[in-house]
Amino acid sequence: MRRIHVTVFMLFLILTPLLHSDEQGWINNGAGFTLSPSLSLKLSNEVRNRELTFINPFLKNWQGGFSLKLPANFSAVLLYKRENTEKTDFLLAENRFTLEAGWKTKISPAWDLDLRFRTEIRRFEKDLAENHLRFRLRVRLKTKIKIGGLELAPFIATEPFGDTLVDGINRNRFYLGTYVVLSQNVELVANYIRQDTKDKDVIHVFNTGIQLKF
Repeated sequence: MRRIHVTVFMLFLILTPLLHSDEQGWINNGAGFTLSPSLSLKLSNEVRNRELTFINPFLKNWQGGFSLKLPANFSAVLLYKRENTEKTDFLLAENRFTLEAGWKTKISPAWDLDLRFRTEIRRFEKDLAENHLRFRLRVRLKTKIKIGGLELAPFIATEPFGDTLVDGINRNRFYLGTYVVLSQNVELVANYIRQDTKDKDVIHVFNTGIQLKF
């Protein structure tokens, strides 16, 4: 019950500024297919909208790759992403190659900790943006609670970004939300994201989507 109170209280504190800030609505859907006990195929697509009501999209992408389970709760992931972003007077097309290393552990009977480090090779078409490397480290805490017959998996996370354009950290995302377990193969995710970027306005995001597991 304490975990429920903490989650609700933090959501209230963080979502209140949305009434007077820039907001976006993101939709992230994904599917994972088990190919062997240690190898799986990962697919996803994302649409970002300039409104919380999920209208006026400005960014779309799709992504695919493979995830490999390693000993001692480590994992390795290789992904390719194709992304198109609408700018003021042109369409920015990106081909992104991601190398990811992950690790997870249980830090208490109720809480799990997972770390994810990503190296992204970002290449843009028609020289409309400068190619570069980007680095991301996500630290996430996750738990499980039941409310009647409803099974939830609340989480809280932070993710600093750095790249070779500035040679330092220039962005951070804070995440707070939950997965709603609908069945053994289907989960709904709903969460808040606060994105702070150097020399840019703060962005408040409501993110939602469906995650499939086979």
